[in-house]
Amino acid sequence: MKLQYLGHSFFKVLVNNFTILIDPFINNTSTDAKYKSLVKCPVTEKNVPKADVILISQEQFDHFDKKAVESIASRDNSVVVSHESVLRTLSLPQNNMKSVSSGENFSLRGIEFEVVPAHRPQSFYPMGFLIKHNGKQLFYAGDTDLTDHFAKIKPDVALLPIGGNITMDVIDAVRATKTMKPKFAIPMHYDTFEIIKADPKDFKQRIEKSILKTIPVILKPGEEFEF
Repeated sequence: MKLQYLGHSFFKVLVNNFTILIDPFINNTSTDAKYKSLVKCPVTEKNVPKADVILISQEQFDHFDKKAVESIASRDNSVVVSHESVLRTLSLPQNNMKSVSSGENFSLRGIEFEVVPAHRPQSFYPMGFLIKHNGKQLFYAGDTDLTDHFAKIKPDVALLPIGGNITMDVIDAVRATKTMKPKFAIPMHYDTFEIIKADPKDFKQRIEKSILKTIPVILKPGEEFEF
């Protein structure tokens, strides 16, 4: 698997020749000053990578860029996977949408997906995703606080929010890492807005100083990581 960080909580995941986009966030539609973007997305709707599948973890604007999702899915004939509450707001053909809920497992082109519960009271139906292929597992936590469910997840790579305020902060993300013990931990959902400013180096140092064998990896928007 190869992944590319596209800023905030937006990732491209490449499994063989199958491309997955997670929570595209290209257009900031918020009018709230506290959600003014401090970091620009490295891609636009026109040059965003081709997508076979688009995973949407929840309905908030910074995870569900409706305009971008409709544009990409229409261009690429992508399958958009999310909860029904998100899908029913999209202007897409029914065969381009797959409704899922927590605990559900499904497969697309030989790649296994598991829908994982997330805890974020401000969202209607938040979720995370496990992507599985050839014995490897990638865990995308989505917007979430620390939950007991992490004890059931043993991924190779964990993508974890560290921004605090509306998700786990650095301390809780380290606790989540200690619970799951992934081979690699990659921070996300930080520094995009003033209210989620956080230091990824603090996350990295805390893991490195622990007894964990987990390797923390800090990606800048546009950078790739293969495992």
